[in-house]
Amino acid sequence: MSKHLSEPDLLDVLEGRASGGARAHVGDCAACRARVEEASGGLERARRCDVPEPSTLYWEAFRAQVGRRIRDEAARRRRVWPAVAALAAGIAVVVLLPGTVRGPRIHGQRLPAWSALPASEGDAGLLVLEGMAPTPEDLRAVAGCEGVADCLADLDDEESRALAAVLRGEIGGRSL
Repeated sequence: MSKHLSEPDLLDVLEGRASGGARAHVGDCAACRARVEEASGGLERARRCDVPEPSTLYWEAFRAQVGRRIRDEAARRRRVWPAVAALAAGIAVVVLLPGTVRGPRIHGQRLPAWSALPASEGDAGLLVLEGMAPTPEDLRAVAGCEGVADCLADLDDEESRALAAVLRGEIGGRSL
């Protein structure tokens, strides 16, 4: 061989699993032989160390920690879907509504959108809408994030693909 052996090949020589060519190279190459001998010395020292088995308390705590993380992740994923559905519905309304709603016309001309709305000072409906609006705390409790941007940032690849599929279905296959 014209080049030195790789680390995995040297490990195979050390553990007796190497091909005849690799063993022959170590026999001929002083540099590779020195690396195998150095690794062999380290392996011997590691075998002589007495490493105690962790106590049963460690394994119980480990098992509890893994279980808690699995439950937390599952709960986080369940909290994300309501926010994703709300976002999809909001996007569908924004995308689909302008193309389907026709404003009032006078003599063939469309009136400006704001002309049909009462002044905000005299509109009692605004107070009702403000009372119905969810607070940031409500959204955090349902979605588990501060806002739409935070919810979207926390999506993994699979959730992002699922959201894209839902949105495509909502807008009838049109591109966003």
